[in-house]
Amino acid sequence: MSRRKTGPRGRRPAEDAAPAEGVGAAAAPPPEKTIDLDDGAEVRVEDPAAQPPPPPAHALRDRARSLAPRRPLVDCGLLATGGMSRVHKVFDASLQRHLALKVLDPGALPEALTPTGAHLRFREEAQLTGQLDHPNIPPVHDLWQDPGGPPCFTMKLVEGHTLTERLNATPLAERADHELERLLDILLVVCDAISFAHSKGVIHRDLKPDNIMVGSYGQVYVMDWGCALATSPGGAAAPGREAGAGRDDHGTVVGTGAYMAPEQANGQVALIREWTDVYLLGAVLYEILTQQPPHRGRTAFESVQLARENQIRPPQQVAGEVRLPPELCRVAMRALEANPMRRYPTVIALRDDIKQALRRGWWLESATFLPGTLIYQQGDPPDAAYIILSGCCEVFRMEDGRRVVLRGMGPGDSFGEASLVSGRSRSATVQALTETTATVIDKDCLERALGRDSWLGQFMRALANRFHDLDARLALLRRHGPGR
Repeated sequence: MSRRKTGPRGRRPAEDAAPAEGVGAAAAPPPEKTIDLDDGAEVRVEDPAAQPPPPPAHALRDRARSLAPRRPLVDCGLLATGGMSRVHKVFDASLQRHLALKVLDPGALPEALTPTGAHLRFREEAQLTGQLDHPNIPPVHDLWQDPGGPPCFTMKLVEGHTLTERLNATPLAERADHELERLLDILLVVCDAISFAHSKGVIHRDLKPDNIMVGSYGQVYVMDWGCALATSPGGAAAPGREAGAGRDDHGTVVGTGAYMAPEQANGQVALIREWTDVYLLGAVLYEILTQQPPHRGRTAFESVQLARENQIRPPQQVAGEVRLPPELCRVAMRALEANPMRRYPTVIALRDDIKQALRRGWWLESATFLPGTLIYQQGDPPDAAYIILSGCCEVFRMEDGRRVVLRGMGPGDSFGEASLVSGRSRSATVQALTETTATVIDKDCLERALGRDSWLGQFMRALANRFHDLDARLALLRRHGPGR
């Protein structure tokens, strides 16, 4: 049984190999820009600057006919519009499945983009997305242009909700911890997909909650690669774009103002690298925390201006009385640094710090105490427990006017937890012997971890009370001896 050879993504070589009548069989194929990928694969993007003069109209029609799909598609209605394209739901009769059909909308082109530039951008979106074979990036199936019509391509139909819809489903003040954890799980999946794209030399440039889809069964997809930029192996913007195409010329602003990195807002195309997507992912994390984008202008132009200035309010200030996890706020603000060199160097580094924050305790803050500082004193009401990160402390108790040293502590040791769990007053004093930094666990954080009414919380409170009772008996023995 013979097999018919196909080109990338199943395209038959005959579709592109045979020259159309009137174009000239002897004409050489247009040059391509090539980016080496893993395992010997390549992303190939036709170089618009090296294209031959436009062929006659009848040749274009013949060419478009040869690119048309070999199976009928039934239009099932409009799904979405935006940017310079429309997305329809269609039915593939031969394979009995639904697909998404994306069509360039000539009437919705931005003023700064010429029709030629729009066609090139649309075609490149299909080419780049079609070569990013990742479970969280929707696959592209076909790219063609009907005679006299706009270019279009089919891709996997993703049904579900955008991350924006998920974020706005519950007011910030009413959002439970488990929902925030789910939102962070979605972001971590997006980080994996974008890291994969970076390994193939592709920068997304328009990451935002609207472009992240969550399927009906929890699948996560990174959508809309229309602003994607193919880069050279060194990470700088690929040269050779057609002047005036509105694509990658210096000064061209591409993306969504509310989330843009400063280098995008300033049109510094040569600075668009992996760290640009790191910034955009930080902007998504910022909105997960605050339900607001980092650059919230009244108009698109004003949002771009705010992105250029990059004066971002800390997430906790935006949230007001709603308490946010300090560690996640720190991660977001580092990713949103104006200076790219001060951001996370890669998406993987950002992803790993989010995971670390979740493991360390995302609600926990740290505090530093100078030598000699009394962190708390005997008899104080309990307000927090501590885990020493660096430095040394001493625990002592005053008994009959004498200072009785109970123990010394160093990195990894904890103190204050028994009083915090039981609610009883402090039974001893803790003093910093050297400069000491400690993680601070307050009552609210402890109750979040244990659950106010959980069986584990009840066990911990019982153990803490028994510890206090035993500690009081030992203190009595030290004062009066075993006879009392």
